[in-house]
Amino acid sequence: MAEERKERVQLTCRDAGVDCDFVAEGESVEEIIAACAEHAETMHGMISFPPELWVKMRSRVRTVKT
Repeated sequence: MAEERKERVQLTCRDAGVDCDFVAEGESVEEIIAACAEHAETMHGMISFPPELWVKMRSRVRTVKT
C-alpha cells in the first residue's frame, strides 16, 4: 500500500525579504504566520509588522508535500 503524502504549508524568512535561513512549516497558514511572527520578534527584534508585510508574507506561503 502506497504511503499517502500530506500537504503542508511553508514560509521562510527569505520569502519575506530577510537574509535568514529560518523555515516555518505547518498544517495551516495561521500556524506558520504565528511561528514567523515569534521568530521575527525573538531573532530579529521586530515587535510589530506593518500591514503590507502581513500581505507579503501571506502571498509567499507555498504548499509542500511531505
